[in-house]
Amino acid sequence: MSDSAALCTDVYVPGKGKYPTILVRTPYNKETEKWMGKAFGLYKINIVIQDVRGRYKSEGTFYPFLNERADGLKTIDWIKKQPWSNGKIGGWGGSYVGYTQWCISDSLDFLSPVLSGADIFDLFYPDGVFSLQSAFTWAAHNSSSTETSIAYEKIRKAYNILPLSAAADSIGGAEFIHDWLAHEREDAYWKNLNYRGITKAPVLSIAGWYDIFLMAQIKDFLSLPERNPASRLVIGPWCHGKQAYPNEYGGLKKTGNPRKIFAYTVKVCKGRKARLSTPLTDAPINLFIMERNEYVGADTWPPKETQLTPFYLHPDRTLQESTGQTNDSIAFLYNPSLPFPSSGGTVLGDSAGPALQNRTENRNDMVIFDKQIDSIPLILLGPVSATLYLSSNVKCTDAVVCLQDVFPDGKIINIQEGAAHIEFEKKLPEPKKVSVWATGYQVNPGHKLRVIITSSWFPRFNRNLNACNDIKTATQVLPARQVLFLGSTYPSCIHLPVYQPITR
Repeated sequence: MSDSAALCTDVYVPGKGKYPTILVRTPYNKETEKWMGKAFGLYKINIVIQDVRGRYKSEGTFYPFLNERADGLKTIDWIKKQPWSNGKIGGWGGSYVGYTQWCISDSLDFLSPVLSGADIFDLFYPDGVFSLQSAFTWAAHNSSSTETSIAYEKIRKAYNILPLSAAADSIGGAEFIHDWLAHEREDAYWKNLNYRGITKAPVLSIAGWYDIFLMAQIKDFLSLPERNPASRLVIGPWCHGKQAYPNEYGGLKKTGNPRKIFAYTVKVCKGRKARLSTPLTDAPINLFIMERNEYVGADTWPPKETQLTPFYLHPDRTLQESTGQTNDSIAFLYNPSLPFPSSGGTVLGDSAGPALQNRTENRNDMVIFDKQIDSIPLILLGPVSATLYLSSNVKCTDAVVCLQDVFPDGKIINIQEGAAHIEFEKKLPEPKKVSVWATGYQVNPGHKLRVIITSSWFPRFNRNLNACNDIKTATQVLPARQVLFLGSTYPSCIHLPVYQPITR
C-alpha cells in the first residue's frame, strides 16, 4: 500500500492467458474464502482474495471501513498490471465484503454486493436510532487483528450496562465503537464512509427482507446515477445470521440457487448478455413474497401494483380502512429499565429474522391492533410506515411499530419493525412518522395481521432513556407515560403496501 503496509493476498488463475478478475477484500480471513477461488475458477475467471488492512495476515492497523477505498484502489492498480489480467475487474461478496466493493465502485466494472450497503450510517443508525445489538455483536467479534471468541452471553449482558461507553468497554471496546457512540448524527465522520451513488457500473444487489442492510440496499440501488440495463436488485427471505424460527420458504427451488447467481456475475464480467433464471424473473427488481413463496418482477420500487394504503387504529383495537367517527386515546407506561424485548428481526447475531413473539403478548407497555384476514390473502410488498398522534410526559422518547402475523394455531411471527426518536414541542398530540422498513409478505386467510405500538424494541434498537441525553454517556432513566390518540381528528394509522397482482 501507499504507506508500505503489505496486504496478504491469494490469487486464483484458471490457466494461461488474460481473464477478467473478481476482487474479494475481507476482514473475515481470506482462508475461509478458498471455495470462492475454486467456484469462480470453473468459469474461467481470476479470483483475488485479500485480508484487509490489520486483519489476519495483512499488516497495518484495522479501523473498520476507514481505509477500504485507498487500499482497494491500490489493489486495483496492482491487478491491472498483472500478466493474467485483461483489465476488467468486478466484485463479489457479502456484508463488509460488499462494502469494500462500494468503496471502489467507481473503478469497478461490475459489483455483486450481498446483504450489504454503501452507507454505514444507515447500518448503525437506521432512521436515527442506534442499532445496539448489531453494532455490539460485530464489534465484539472484530475488535482485534484476529478472530475473537467472545460469547454471545457476554454481549447480551453488555446491552444492559449504562452508560453505553462502559458497556462497550465490557466487550473489549475498541476505539471504533466508542467513535460510533459519539457520532449519533450523520456528520462528517459518517459522510466520509458513504459511497452511495458513485458507480456507473452494472450492479447485482442481493438483499434480504430481514437483513440489517435492507433499507440501505434499496437506497443504494435507487441511487445508481445511470442504472445499467444489466443491474438487478433481488430481495429474498434472508437475514444476517442464524434464523431464529426455521422457515425455508419452499427451499432453493423457490428462493433461488446461489450458483446461478454466480453465473450471472461471471457473464456480465465477461461482457456477455446475462439473464437471471427461474425461480427469479429477469426484471430489474425481483421481490420474494414470504408465505406465498414466489418471486415477482418489477420495474419500479415500490412495484406499480402496490398501493400504499392507510389502515387506521381504532379504540376497539382493530385495524380498519376508515377513521373512527369519534376521538379517543390509549395510554401505556414505558420504563427504560424494563424495555420491550426484541426477538429476531433485522439484526446481526445468532437469532435473527422470523422469530416467535408469543412471550411478549401480554405485556402492558404496548398497544395491540388486529385485522382478521378472511377469504382473500393480504399481500404486502413495499415500504411500511406509520403516522402516530402521540403525547408524553417526557420531552424525548421513542416510538416503535411492530408488524406481526398471528397464525390460526396461535403462533405469532414478526414481519417487520421500525423505530423513531420523538421530541415533543408542545403538549398537544403531535403527528409523528415511523419507518417500519419494507417487506414482501402474504398474510393468509384465517390469520390476523397485528400491529404493536410501544416505545422500545431492545436490544435491536438502543432503548431511549427519556432524558434527552447523548447515548454514549447517559445514565439517567425516566419512566414515561405515553398516550396514543385515535379518531377523525387524530387519524393514527399504519401505511401498508397492499399488492394486487395483475391477473391475465
